[in-house]
Amino acid sequence: MSMNLALSSATSSLRTIQSELAIASNNIANADTEGYTVKSATKVSTTIGGNGIGTGVTITGLTSSVDANLLKSIISATSDYSEASVTQQFLDQLADIMGQLSSSDSGDTLASSLSDLSSTFEELAATPESETLKTQAVLQMTDTAAELRDQSAQVQDLRAQADQDVETAVQTVNDTLHAIDELNDSIVSAQARGDSTADLEDQRMVLVSQLSEQINISYYTDETGSMSIYTGGQPLLNSSVHELSYQATNMVTSETVYPTGFDAISLNGVDITNSIKSGSLAALVELRDETLVEVQDQLDAIATDLMDQLNALNNQGSALPAPSTLTGTTDGLTGTDALSASGTLTIAVTDEDGTLVNSADIDMTTITSVDDLLTQLNAVSGISAGLDADGQLVIATTDSSTGVALSGGTIGGESVSSYFGMNDLFTGTGAENIYVRSDISADPSLLSVASVSDDGLSLSAGALSQSMADVISTDKAAALVADVGSWADAADSNATSKETTLTALTDSFSSRYGVNIDEETARISELENAYQASAQVLSAIQEMFDALLQAVR
Repeated sequence: MSMNLALSSATSSLRTIQSELAIASNNIANADTEGYTVKSATKVSTTIGGNGIGTGVTITGLTSSVDANLLKSIISATSDYSEASVTQQFLDQLADIMGQLSSSDSGDTLASSLSDLSSTFEELAATPESETLKTQAVLQMTDTAAELRDQSAQVQDLRAQADQDVETAVQTVNDTLHAIDELNDSIVSAQARGDSTADLEDQRMVLVSQLSEQINISYYTDETGSMSIYTGGQPLLNSSVHELSYQATNMVTSETVYPTGFDAISLNGVDITNSIKSGSLAALVELRDETLVEVQDQLDAIATDLMDQLNALNNQGSALPAPSTLTGTTDGLTGTDALSASGTLTIAVTDEDGTLVNSADIDMTTITSVDDLLTQLNAVSGISAGLDADGQLVIATTDSSTGVALSGGTIGGESVSSYFGMNDLFTGTGAENIYVRSDISADPSLLSVASVSDDGLSLSAGALSQSMADVISTDKAAALVADVGSWADAADSNATSKETTLTALTDSFSSRYGVNIDEETARISELENAYQASAQVLSAIQEMFDALLQAVR
């Protein structure tokens, strides 16, 4: 081998070793960089012409070869874990909220309010004349209604939070897509120049992983190095970014439901709300539109059962003394509204002691409309009846010193009093708006404790109040708490399982493609030794050149 060839080989070796030292050092420096994969040099031997004589080695590129299938498994597992994690977080919050429903001995809970109310009605059954117990019962009903409204409000707050999080997740998707698009441009340009794209590809995969946290995706890379991304067959990124569109609603109530109450998550003009299969978006939509709606439905069932049963019982009796005016809670009535009635309605006008002043019976089979009923009521001596501005039935005595009470008659399977809500305890349509009726809340003496008899009103000890105590139950509240607790436990278990799967995949990836500092340090040591050897060869060649020049002189 000529000295020139030897010099070329030694110089080439030094350059290559320097480059490899730089690569190894860079690997160590990026050992903790998210998504960084260990890099290695691609080397080829160089020769002279076609005679096959080696002139050294050169680096042709920087590579990081990873298993594409393993990467896709990690992306899928990331999306699944993100969905499970979001569900877990919300259900843990829900479990804390619903915990306020259970355990009657745990303090200020719905169950304790219901239990206290039942106990008070038990006492009132024995002493129906007690104004103190009436006041206590009304206060406890007020507490119970407040507990239900509070639970409902907190559930709706969670739905509103989920809705806001949907908007945030959509914005994150769009921002991430634009960042990937920019990296696509850089990778395509670098690849066209023949430069290494390994680090840029690592950065892109980090963004792809972040994207998969929000929504399920599939992707592929073409020959230019550009990546295209899809969700459910719809393009998110190809030659350009296709942004998701979503705007959170301003206010969420139990009446706010998808698709009329919430915006659609749109992609390329298509509603994809219900086709999102994983990621935080899938979890948020399911929580907002299904899980939390079911909880609200159960709260409403607790509220409506309480209202329906106590209202029906309270409408069977009357306060003592009877009020001079009864105003129904059923609104929107008109005189022409048809009625399907039966039985006999008794209207009793009594004095302050409950003694009968006047009474009349109305054959309800002759009543076919609201106007018919009003005509019959106004024919009763001492009674005036009509509809107020809200379309509610109002029955009043013409003498303020007397009171009015109703008994009997049926409309649509309810007593006449219940049908019009003349003696309702509660108003509202569910847990969100249940209230003790305002006049009873202001005057607890209006609580029904008496029944209509032939000679007027009489205290019916044990009858109405005992029935009210008997229908109050904490069973549905306990069942709801049990359901939510079960869901939260299942969500915790699922999140743990998904995290375990993801951790196993990422650990496998890290062990195969992550930076092993010990290996890189050993590699640097080897390269330093090789560098010294090549330097010694270069030094020997230099000495030979110097000796040759000296000889020529």
